[in-house]
This record gives sequence, C-alpha cells and structure tokens, in this order.
Amino acid sequence: MVQDDMDAAPSAEALWLVQGRTEGLAIAALATGLVSFVNLLGVEKGLLALVLGVLALRDSILTKTRRRAKIAISLALLQFATIAFIIYHFYTHFYQLVRLMKQLG
Repeated sequence: MVQDDMDAAPSAEALWLVQGRTEGLAIAALATGLVSFVNLLGVEKGLLALVLGVLALRDSILTKTRRRAKIAISLALLQFATIAFIIYHFYTHFYQLVRLMKQLG
C-alpha cells in the first residue's frame, strides 16, 4: 500500500533531478550548436546539437529550457542547410580540391 503511494507521485527531488538533467542537455546542445560553426564542415557537431536539443525538448517543462533547446535545434538545422548550400554551389571547386588532395596523398 505504501509502495503504491510512492510510485503514484514522484518526489520533488526526482522532479528537480530530471529538470536539472534537461537543463544541462539544453545548455550542452546550445553550446554545441554554436561551436559547430567554427569548423563548418564538421557535421557531427551539428548532429550532436540536434540530438541533445531533441532530448532536452522532450523532457523539459520550463520555458527557458525549451527555448534553449529550440535555438540549438535551429542552429543545427541552419548548419546543415549552410553545408548543403556550400556543397551545391561550389561542387566543381570541391571536386577539384578532392582530386588535387588525392594527387598529393
């Protein structure tokens, strides 16, 4: 009987633990999203920002945390769009660069 009461309502500590984890994910996602523009072709950082942002958004109840997660997701998607734009417009130059790098290696 006592166990059923404990399972029904999570404690305040458990709620704060989940919210702290979510806040940490949102901050990590935002930082990763900003850093992903340092090395523009580093898609893995944008992907990590996207995943962390989705995880933070999924469990978040605070507006501030949700806003940070949404900004991180937006930055990751902006990086993907920028990379696609660069590859599309500079495809011939990119192909020549790869060919020259193969000759050097």
